[in-house]
Amino acid sequence: ACAAACQHRTVEAKTEEATSPFSKAEFRSFPLVNVYDESHDTKVLRFALPHADQSCELPVASCITLRYVDADGKEVMRPYTPISKADQQGYFEVMVKKYKGSRMGTHLHSMKKGDAIEVKGPWVKLPLKANQYKTIGMIAGGTGIAPMFQVAREVLRTPKNKTEISLIYASRRKEDVLLGNELNELTELYPLFSPYFVLSKPPSDWMGGVGHVNKEMIKSLMPAPNRVMDSIILVCGPPKFMEDISGDKDFSSYPPGQGELKGLLKEMGYMPKHIFKF
Repeated sequence: ACAAACQHRTVEAKTEEATSPFSKAEFRSFPLVNVYDESHDTKVLRFALPHADQSCELPVASCITLRYVDADGKEVMRPYTPISKADQQGYFEVMVKKYKGSRMGTHLHSMKKGDAIEVKGPWVKLPLKANQYKTIGMIAGGTGIAPMFQVAREVLRTPKNKTEISLIYASRRKEDVLLGNELNELTELYPLFSPYFVLSKPPSDWMGGVGHVNKEMIKSLMPAPNRVMDSIILVCGPPKFMEDISGDKDFSSYPPGQGELKGLLKEMGYMPKHIFKF
């Protein structure tokens, strides 16, 4: 029975690989068909799939590896979390912030419609489904909102979902908030979704959180440490943000490991199995 089950899973994996536009074995080329500004330093790029009726078939939560070859003939690769729907037909989208000295970000921001990027994957980071947990807590900073949005939308849009999702999203200024319209839309559509926006440099009329994510915010908005059996907290953001909240991932190995749990979550009594770092 075990052999038959294993064979069945292998066949399923091969079928999924055969119908997916992506490949884990090789890089495939996808043309840029649209691009728009999400903020002053962040763009959303839309790449076309080979066929308009073809589905992305992206597992949640997963990322893909983007690659290009620079002027010196050197490969530049970086993982990104698609922000399009897992079953989106005809295209996929990635959100890209341009950092100083970022080769991939600079390259993607300079792309014109018709230019192509090479893609490999998808790579499952953490399998998540609706009703797998009673509550999913999310703590994100900056572009770390991408995997949170991927998970939240997929879980919330699942029929008969009962999983509650609470999000703390930290940004510098109001104009730095990414996917704000999309998050507000989820809030309107799904009562089980509760986002809380935190700004370190808020405008005078700001009604949300002020400063940096702190223990009081986590205590009031995230599932408690004693709920380790029915909840999980996801964390994603820039290195300093990660260090403060949960400790960063362990980049000494590839793919990176979860690393030691540190920061506010450790101080508040959370256990490593309660936390997942994207």
